[in-house]
Amino acid sequence: MEFKKAVNNFRKHLMVEKGYSPLTIKEYTQDLKLLYNYLVDKYNFNKDFSVKEIGKLELSDFLADIILVHDNSPVTRNRKLYSIRSFFKYLYNNELIDKNPTLTIEPSKTEIRTEPIYMKLAEARRYIETIESHNGKNKIRDLAIVKLFLYAGLRVSELVQLNRENIDFTNQSIKFIGKGNKERILPLHTDVIDALEKYLVERKRIKIENSADENALFLSMQGRRITVRSIQLMVKKYAKLSGIKNAGSITPHKLRHTFASLLYHQTKDLKILQELLGHSNISTTQIYTHTDIEQKKQAIDKMPVL
Repeated sequence: MEFKKAVNNFRKHLMVEKGYSPLTIKEYTQDLKLLYNYLVDKYNFNKDFSVKEIGKLELSDFLADIILVHDNSPVTRNRKLYSIRSFFKYLYNNELIDKNPTLTIEPSKTEIRTEPIYMKLAEARRYIETIESHNGKNKIRDLAIVKLFLYAGLRVSELVQLNRENIDFTNQSIKFIGKGNKERILPLHTDVIDALEKYLVERKRIKIENSADENALFLSMQGRRITVRSIQLMVKKYAKLSGIKNAGSITPHKLRHTFASLLYHQTKDLKILQELLGHSNISTTQIYTHTDIEQKKQAIDKMPVL
């Protein structure tokens, strides 16, 4: 089968059979597009080449250049390897290729970060105060978005897909389909409910451009469903305005880390945190059991004088 046709079929497989989110499917497709361009440009494959023409050598070379030529991290290489492995597993399972060339390609060794980047409580408060004092047109919307991150720990891919009916104001909760096509129900802090109610008043004044975005919870000023990129830029903008530590590294995912870290230090309940974050494996949640330098110093100060 011709490569581009196989990719189109693979996309349908991810959407219908796997139930992957549009954002995940987009990432897989982009990785395969990079592979296609690489094979055409470097190995002089015909533009309509067959998937059977691709071997381990070409794939290994492509993945090596991700690091050596394009200066990406081992983590990025591994993510692209996972995309390509999924594609070739699909091809092999559907008898479109005779053998899977990715089976013996090893992932790169990566440095494991034991403590995620997150904001301290005082920094999180200063971050919110920065938004509240900002004079931008989207202040009320941005405040609602940030409070959903900081009080509920949503992934950015989950947040952009929210519709108005996902919010239950009576029970003060939110119900949506999260990562892995799993239904999640999260209780909402009264501060979030208040922020959302204020935003929905503002939202009524926005003219909807496309009927497909009619039910979208968060809209751009142009009346379209807000994008992941818009939220990423917004989060970083306020981080820099607030002057907090590591401002340049603050992303929507770091706001999720902040929620998780603050909640764990408050409750010490790893099981509850796992359920709220939507982690399938509790080992993923355990990175939030870290202690910061202030807590370590307090512990040392409690030692008896020798």
